[in-house]
Amino acid sequence: MSEVKFNAYSKAIIEFEDEIKRIKREIADDSKRLITLSDSYLSELRATAERSLGEIQKLLNEEKKRQLDEIRNKYISEREKQLDEIRKEAEKNIDKVVNEVIRQLLGVFK
Repeated sequence: MSEVKFNAYSKAIIEFEDEIKRIKREIADDSKRLITLSDSYLSELRATAERSLGEIQKLLNEEKKRQLDEIRNKYISEREKQLDEIRKEAEKNIDKVVNEVIRQLLGVFK
């Protein structure tokens, strides 16, 4: 084998090895970028999930408050109706008592 061929093969092998090293570095750099990017996406996903959970919790609290207010208002309304009925019955009873007292007084004065 001539020295020129030997030098050409040596040079080709060295270039091949250098190219392999360069590709390995690129793969390592790409891997680091992918890991960094995936960490970034994971952080974004986590933040989005936390915001969504916060919004859901807020909506649930608002709905719970709305339902409690609705129940409270129904209770107050029913209580007012019952109190009105009691007042009306009390007024009827007072009217009956007054009429009875008047009747008794008229009976005494007759």
